[in-house]
Amino acid sequence: MSLLSALFIQIIFFLIVLDRIIYLCSFATGKLIFYIFNLILFTYSVTKYAWHLEHSQNAAGLALRAIFLAKVVSLALQAIQIRHGIPHKSTLYRQFLTSKVSQINYLCYRLYRALPFLYELRCVLDWSCTTTSLTMYDWLKVTLGFFSSIFFCQVLHCSNTNFF
Repeated sequence: MSLLSALFIQIIFFLIVLDRIIYLCSFATGKLIFYIFNLILFTYSVTKYAWHLEHSQNAAGLALRAIFLAKVVSLALQAIQIRHGIPHKSTLYRQFLTSKVSQINYLCYRLYRALPFLYELRCVLDWSCTTTSLTMYDWLKVTLGFFSSIFFCQVLHCSNTNFF
């Protein structure tokens, strides 16, 4: 992996973390500024990279289109979030995938938990942006242990009673 690729991965990781921190702090103006900055930065970098592609680089062009499509979907979801407003702090830490019991939510939650370090990163960011008396270990125990167990028990109950 080249040095430039490593730098891009670090920048993308930093932007994801920054977006989550802005969301957890319920900073709507900051979210709007971040969105505009992200839109300009991404559009500039993709167009600059695409202009330098040669016709023989089909794989790079396909990868660029896939990344561009994923980022467009992400920016569209962020625009919807800005339009409807950032939720109140009492509902920020609610798990979207565990709010309703269904097979789709169960499969998506399992996939989300299977991705390495994604759930743990979210827990660390939630803990660091929350005023709590829990230690990091206790916070992980509550989110990883209790909430996940309750959701899995609800899924098991619904599957046994055929409510899916």
